Amino acid sequence: MKTWATVLAVIAAGALGCGLRPAAAQTKASAKSFDIIDWNGGKFLYGVDYYPEHWPESRWEQDAAMMQAAGINFVRLAEFAWVKMEPAEGQFDFAWLDRALKVLNAHGIKAVLGTPTASPPAWLYAKYPDIAAMDENGVRYRFGSRRNYCLHNPNFIAATQRIVTAMAMHYRNHPGVIGWQIDNELGDPICYDPNCRAAFQRWCRSKFKTLDGLNKAWGTIFWGHTYTSWSEIPLPWNTLFHAHNPSLALDHRRFHSESTRDYLKLQADLLRKLTPGKAITHNDMGLYDNYPMFGEDYSNSLGVGLAHDLMRGSKGNQNFMVMEQEGGLPGWNTFWGRQAAPGLFRTWAYQGVAHGADGICYFRWRTSRYGMEQYWQGILDQDSYPNARYQVVSQTGKELAQLADLLKGSKVVSPVALLVSPDSRWAFHIQPLVKDFDYNRQLGLYYAGFRRAGVSVDVVFPESDFSSYKILVAPSLFVTDQKLVGKLTDFVKNGGTLILTYRSGVKDEHNVVTNQTLPGPLAELAGIEIHDFDPHTNQQQEVAGPDGVGRPARVWFDILTPTTAMPVLSYSKGYYAGKAAMSANRFGQGRVYYVGTELTAEACLEGAKREARGLGIPLGPELPQGVEYAARVKDGKRILFLLNYTEKPQSVILGEAWRNALTGEPEPAEVNIPAFDVKVLVNP
Repeated sequence: MKTWATVLAVIAAGALGCGLRPAAAQTKASAKSFDIIDWNGGKFLYGVDYYPEHWPESRWEQDAAMMQAAGINFVRLAEFAWVKMEPAEGQFDFAWLDRALKVLNAHGIKAVLGTPTASPPAWLYAKYPDIAAMDENGVRYRFGSRRNYCLHNPNFIAATQRIVTAMAMHYRNHPGVIGWQIDNELGDPICYDPNCRAAFQRWCRSKFKTLDGLNKAWGTIFWGHTYTSWSEIPLPWNTLFHAHNPSLALDHRRFHSESTRDYLKLQADLLRKLTPGKAITHNDMGLYDNYPMFGEDYSNSLGVGLAHDLMRGSKGNQNFMVMEQEGGLPGWNTFWGRQAAPGLFRTWAYQGVAHGADGICYFRWRTSRYGMEQYWQGILDQDSYPNARYQVVSQTGKELAQLADLLKGSKVVSPVALLVSPDSRWAFHIQPLVKDFDYNRQLGLYYAGFRRAGVSVDVVFPESDFSSYKILVAPSLFVTDQKLVGKLTDFVKNGGTLILTYRSGVKDEHNVVTNQTLPGPLAELAGIEIHDFDPHTNQQQEVAGPDGVGRPARVWFDILTPTTAMPVLSYSKGYYAGKAAMSANRFGQGRVYYVGTELTAEACLEGAKREARGLGIPLGPELPQGVEYAARVKDGKRILFLLNYTEKPQSVILGEAWRNALTGEPEPAEVNIPAFDVKVLVNP
């Protein structure tokens, strides 16, 4: 899985959305409030990724007509067309793209142009072979794929500036170009060549100022790895035992993240200067772009919901765009997963809308005949037959056009926030704890608990403002610093409820283990001490509360010694049977829970309901498995979304009167949702 690039500071005014993973953020988001629907002339942005250069020009008119009929009002173009636009160094040809834009614009379709830097041309590698990244074994990657470049190679930086400048100057006043997407799925690869090593050494010198400061922070006295010159600092490349100082490794992750941010900023600054008024965005892979079919259980939608909310959180919980929404079965050398029912492509699009998307862009218009993506389906297959996916996309396009006025100005409002710590995630990747531990799963468990209870959840980061939330969940907060601990303390003192889980407060910001009793700087806040723990070694464990009912526990077992806290759950087995597994502590006007083990999804749901009720947070309706409940708020009123990801009709009892926003008809108190369908509801 690629790194979580720091881009919050550069997707600013005019941003359509942020697809880069924000969990590596070292800076605050600077995006201004930006109404995408209003900016787009009151239209919901509904688009598709299109590659006219792959098809005969005689086909373009028919494509544009079919798009228009499907409600498509924008396309993403050119993100892999560098060689087509710059066939030789310094020689540019935009005539073909001008012709494509003319055809599309005539059908009411505008464009977001992709800067094509994710796929440098063969002639560039031939002339400057060192622009390719080097792997951790010191071997330079060779031409033949994409996203193969060194972020610190001067020849590549110069080539980037040249193509971006040329595109910007050519299209700066083009009325059919509404914005830019920078690169494609930034983050990989990590390069280990001499340029990157020298840049990392400069980064370390800028951060620590002195070698004594670096040696002390990293604890290089261990194994006698003390540095006496900045030039001695290595990269975490392949070495004996494949092990590096974890402090060095964490700072290198930060360095790569900031390098990625700086590369994006290089392009963003050029585009803002040369094309003022046009929007700028990016997309990303991993938790994003949005391909639900990478999972096998299509009815388990909450992981996709978390991805949407993470992207919304990257913009300070402003509305966003999905720049790649699944339009067909994914596949490179083979297909991944099973074919989805056509209706799911509509339901997945509405899921993005329910979580705050004001724009959806499908990948892709038509399946490629060439290259690695011959098996990655578009909306159309290679024969261009208007298949069931096209019919569903057309239906959705007409509906979203109908809903644009309703959605304009609405947003997601949440009483609960999930704290994502990039440093903790990286630290766990550097030194995995036990086989079954997964940081993303910890996030998902608590996110799903509240979402299944009908409670909306925002995603926040250590730099975020926590003050507007009633509950803050910070799973496995492994790496902390004084600033973050201070913010958490203020949050609880002022009446907030904080939920911490096992392996919290273990390391400082340098990835060095604390010399305080665990959970380190969080011990007073949690009201506990941890003098022992038991890593999971396939043993069966249970926890029980005052009711005596055993509940399964797994992965890790922190053995809690309450100081000011009260035990909530205790272990049932082993030498520490009867010892606290979960605690609750009053602190200031708030409360802190510490969960010392991994509970089941059902236990997280029970806990979410109990805590929400106790704080007066309204719960949603009881939901069948595979049905999602979500809401946007406008002028104090809710817009409800009921999404059925299953192959069977489902029903949800809402207990109050609602009107179907698409049909205008009243809905009964028990709302029926057909298989793979969506209900959008408003107050009558």
